[in-house]
Amino acid sequence: MSRVSYQVALARTNDVAPTVGALDPGAIDTRKRDGVVRVSVKLSKRQTRWLQDAAAGTDTATVLRALVDLGMELEIDWSAATRPADVRAAVREAVLIRRRARSMAAGRQSASTSSESF
Repeated sequence: MSRVSYQVALARTNDVAPTVGALDPGAIDTRKRDGVVRVSVKLSKRQTRWLQDAAAGTDTATVLRALVDLGMELEIDWSAATRPADVRAAVREAVLIRRRARSMAAGRQSASTSSESF
């Protein structure tokens, strides 16, 4: 059974529950040979380190193509996000993150440690 964040329950509008599910098998399917336009973007040092680590088994372009495909799947009105802060907020609102069990366990441990210090 999959777990769904409480945010899904809080995000209801007009008493209609949002649907949550896995991406369709063809959602992230852009291949290198499909590319016809080259783009350039400035990344922070932190973003650059992450991209290099994420692409350790492949190339950074493959990771970036997959992220663009993912962005296309998000139900975001991109035309309404007129400022960079609007874009970041819209993405945060549209995405639920599945955390690794190790990270969640560490978070619970630090929470219990902080409560024990009182």
